[in-house]
Amino acid sequence: MKRLMALITCSIPMMALPVAAQTPPIAPPNTGTVILMTGAAEIEVANDEAVASFFYEAQDADLTKAQGLVNQRVGDGTAALKRADPKAQVETSGYSSYPVYSSGSARSIVGWRVRQGVTLRTEDLAALPRTVSSVQSYLALGGIDFRLSRAARDKVDAQLIQMATANLNTRFASAASAMGSSPARLRVEEVNFGVREGGPQPMMMRQAPMMASDASAPPPSFESGRSTERLTVSGKARLLP
Repeated sequence: MKRLMALITCSIPMMALPVAAQTPPIAPPNTGTVILMTGAAEIEVANDEAVASFFYEAQDADLTKAQGLVNQRVGDGTAALKRADPKAQVETSGYSSYPVYSSGSARSIVGWRVRQGVTLRTEDLAALPRTVSSVQSYLALGGIDFRLSRAARDKVDAQLIQMATANLNTRFASAASAMGSSPARLRVEEVNFGVREGGPQPMMMRQAPMMASDASAPPPSFESGRSTERLTVSGKARLLP
């Protein structure tokens, strides 16, 4: 999955983003050579959060009976998830009911199909197989997505900003040297943090729609995978004469 970090534009003086220990000599404004450069950073980190989706679907000629069966199964399944993983976030979603029609030209309602979903969000990946197994006698597993938690994303954001800025400064210094000048004569005038990209690698488990499975089935196994996060940064520096 991809996430976007808001575009941040800021003007940063030389002291905020030093490219050399020495302070460049004072020069009249708008003199010297303008250098436009792009820096980048990339971090690969293990996913530490899982979002599992479950559901139960029932069909009956009587709408009330179908709804009652779904309500009972979802209630039992939700309680089982909370017992298996007390720290997880569990919520229900997508309650729907719709008629089932007979075939042929004279269509008439012959039954009702009712469905409700349940979502589990957890950081206890070690216990995830046991948690999923505990509810499969009540609910069917629709799929599991692995990704970074909010705390992990915030930590990665801070690292990406530092790494991308350092890479930009290194490129500014290399450009100055290539032009036969000292990096000490650079004055950074503008830095733009661009779009934050990234997300989990394709490591998700999907299960074909089916009714709840036998409780005696062996527990499933999962691999959480890793996410690759990227950040680009562009800037403008002036190489003083």
